[in-house]
Amino acid sequence: MDEENKIEVEFAEEVPLAESPNESLNDDAADSAETADKGKRVRFSDIIAGRILGTKTFTGQLKLAILVLIYSFVLIANRYNIESLTIENKRLQYEIDELRVRQIQNRCDYMNATMFTEVAAKLRPTGIKEGTTPSLKITIKDKR
Repeated sequence: MDEENKIEVEFAEEVPLAESPNESLNDDAADSAETADKGKRVRFSDIIAGRILGTKTFTGQLKLAILVLIYSFVLIANRYNIESLTIENKRLQYEIDELRVRQIQNRCDYMNATMFTEVAAKLRPTGIKEGTTPSLKITIKDKR
């Protein structure tokens, strides 16, 4: 083979292999992996491959991410509740306005129905006539 056709492959770092598949890395290897995670930049391929989920930084921030997620759900639920209360408030305000108009109309109808001339006109067919003499005022003198 020619020297020009050879391909050289370089690995960025060496990862020590465990003696058996069930055995975990020793403390020195774990410390070196942690320091490598801190200095390493996160690439898009690490995110796609899922390697970012195993890093110490991600697992350390997982509690905060879950807390932010729960807080956002609470805020969304609160916003939905406020909007439904606002809609209910507008509906009740419309109903109050409608009842107020109906009450004013009923009061006006009652005032018209109880006027002296209206009562006299309704009683004429029955034979009852309105009085022609003015009413008298009765006064009681103080006996003291």
